[in-house]
Amino acid sequence: MDPNLKKIRDSVIEHTLKLDNDQLALLLLIQLSRHQNLFIHEPSDWEDSPTGWITKDQRLQDEVIAILSFIILFSFTNAYHDEDLFKEHRNEILAMHPEDFLNNSIYQSSFTQFIGKKITISSLSDHFNIPKESMRRYLNSVLESDLITKDSKYGYLVNFDAYQAYIFTNSLSNIYKSVMRSLNDFIVNLEDYFEINFNLKPLTSINTKKFSQSKWNRVRLHLYHFWVRILTLEGSDQSLLPADRIILSAAVYFKNRHGILKYKSIEDLYESGHLLPTNLSSISEAAKMPRETVRRSSKKLIELKHLEKKGRNIYRVNYPKLNGEVDIFLKFKELTFTEMMNFYFNIYEDLTS
Repeated sequence: MDPNLKKIRDSVIEHTLKLDNDQLALLLLIQLSRHQNLFIHEPSDWEDSPTGWITKDQRLQDEVIAILSFIILFSFTNAYHDEDLFKEHRNEILAMHPEDFLNNSIYQSSFTQFIGKKITISSLSDHFNIPKESMRRYLNSVLESDLITKDSKYGYLVNFDAYQAYIFTNSLSNIYKSVMRSLNDFIVNLEDYFEINFNLKPLTSINTKKFSQSKWNRVRLHLYHFWVRILTLEGSDQSLLPADRIILSAAVYFKNRHGILKYKSIEDLYESGHLLPTNLSSISEAAKMPRETVRRSSKKLIELKHLEKKGRNIYRVNYPKLNGEVDIFLKFKELTFTEMMNFYFNIYEDLTS
């Protein structure tokens, strides 16, 4: 990393760790409020696909993307450690410098159950808490597209050639923009609270058209790791499906993401007007999900006391009380926020170098 950028990153981490846990939880809430944006992809990404399968069922798209991201991440993990896999692509894989990622125990913590093991319908079903038959349907659809293959030794793996050719390029560009907005919100809140200036130039425009293939590989590797981590951050409640977590995120509507560190709770943010209540229609629009799907999931989340409904208005409640993983992240906050800033600043460097 560029020495000056590294210096800024270290200063951001230092000041972040001076905050109390209530303030840190609110910073994490900003992260969670953009969760749904990390799983929205563009139809144009699939126009050149061999079969055009992904455009047939929008609901399938919304469920497959996280699963497919994990398969790809798992593939890279094995590809780096096993020289017999993807032999013709070894140079490209090594150019991603994944050792910094894969050999770090911090990064492996979320998916150690898969590393070096065969990835199957059962293991994916258990990990994502999705019924086996639904998982089988998703994977069969992806197999038809030639995006993944089925290997006797490793199970489901990405088809490296198809992946290199077209997958997710436009979507990842938009996701990167969302991630950089979160970094900017993080920085602005710290600067306002501590009355300092980190002198980090905000990215007002992002041009990914000139990215080399190796840089796109690095982009994907960063984001797939982040997908796994953000799912962990949303909590380990096995009753919550991936769609529930996205709806839970879309129910958090920030009118103003700046100046939040003078508050102590999510209730304070609603009272101050930083957070506004949502409703079924606005959640449906933000999550890009059918209103009926949102209605069913919201009813479930209200029963589980993650959400509260007053008239037509829906509020996020019991945060971070019902987010057990947030408590764990705060317990190990030095590790958590060091990892988060490493992710943010690695992406920032990717986009500016």
